[in-house]
Amino acid sequence: MDKTPQTTPALLRISGISHKFGGLQVLDGVDFEVADGSLTGLIGPNGAGKSTLFNIVSGFLLPQHGRVLFDERDVTRDSVRARSHAGLVRTFQTPKVFAGLTVRENLMTGYYRHLRSGTAGNILRSPRSRQDMAAMHARALEAGERFSLQGVMDRPAGQVPAGMQRLVELARAWVSEPRLLLLDEPSSGLNSAEIAQMREALTQLNDAGMTILLVSHDMDLVDIADEVHVLCFGSIIASGTMAQVKIDHAVRQAYLGV
Repeated sequence: MDKTPQTTPALLRISGISHKFGGLQVLDGVDFEVADGSLTGLIGPNGAGKSTLFNIVSGFLLPQHGRVLFDERDVTRDSVRARSHAGLVRTFQTPKVFAGLTVRENLMTGYYRHLRSGTAGNILRSPRSRQDMAAMHARALEAGERFSLQGVMDRPAGQVPAGMQRLVELARAWVSEPRLLLLDEPSSGLNSAEIAQMREALTQLNDAGMTILLVSHDMDLVDIADEVHVLCFGSIIASGTMAQVKIDHAVRQAYLGV
């Protein structure tokens, strides 16, 4: 099935986003869309404004101009928590795992937004609370199998290799069942084998129906995207498939230095 933005509605719309830090114009009228069900890439050289834009989309920064629409609703001023509960979930450039918890426990935390039982129900071990806990354990176990983490499920997450910590973070995000998964430089610090594993995991997630916005400087990773937007000095300079943007003159000049 064709998942390109031309044939499916937009789940995320970035409209006229501009932002300055002091006198420095970091973003200047950025517009693009992420189609529902797509794997969309956002690339650009260091200093292009990718991190600032990502922080605005995920709610960590309020833009000075423009709007962020998620599922046709204006979420520009919504909190990070509100966006997360709506199904907009992000990872970070540096893996953020709960180092003292086991991998299994880390995965279980991803399920918390789905819990139906309140504090009193958990204390009293109500039927709903028991159902919630069973579902949480089952989802964590499924994530461990899906992301090949079975061998480390009971190890502290802070003691597994960096590449595996990234998979833990990705698996935890999957447990939360996001409508849109925002990935911030997920291949940073990974070796070639780990990047290949990350490519396979992201492809499988997207094939299963998850919408993904992938922010990266790694063209080899973003090559799996349906559509790619190139950000340079705060503006989108090209959009299309990776094959198309790679031969775009402005991209080659600004991003590839040729």
